[in-house]
Amino acid sequence: MMGTDRPERLDPVLAGIEGAATEALASMRRTVGVLREHDDGTAAADRRPVGDLAGIDDLVRGFDGVGGVDGRTALLHHDPSVPHDLPHEVQAAAFRVVQESLTNVRRHAADATEVAVALRWAGDALEVSVRDDGRGGAVLPEAARGGGFGLVGLTERVTALGGRIQARGRTDGPGWEVVAVLPAATPGGG
Repeated sequence: MMGTDRPERLDPVLAGIEGAATEALASMRRTVGVLREHDDGTAAADRRPVGDLAGIDDLVRGFDGVGGVDGRTALLHHDPSVPHDLPHEVQAAAFRVVQESLTNVRRHAADATEVAVALRWAGDALEVSVRDDGRGGAVLPEAARGGGFGLVGLTERVTALGGRIQARGRTDGPGWEVVAVLPAATPGGG
């Protein structure tokens, strides 16, 4: 057994296994992403990838004034310094963070009158934040909420890319905020 007979040779072997596994996992994620994007049979040239940064604008516009009090405002601040050529995995994770956060506002803070979504470039990472001003008093009935993996799923997605995510009550007033930081270079690949 190499671990007991020649332990000095074990580290390079394990490092090689880890590298190969990380590369295979990154490749599998990209493949699954492509399959999800094209499960309706359309060719890649026929449509924009699902869940990119441009799609966040559609999410925010679709949320504005829907499902809550009249006059709800949803705003998007997209910092122009955010690169347009971020890896698809990073763009898809940012899209999912915004999508899940807006869904959670509908489910748990339907009384929110303003939701602010921001995409900001922070050195070599994309920072995505979603903040609402809800007090959580107007909640959808349980039967209307649906199921999902919520923040647990988001945390898995973000950390798999080497990023971090935090969901917490706002310190500057009522409401909730979700902040995710996604490195531009994903572990094990592009």
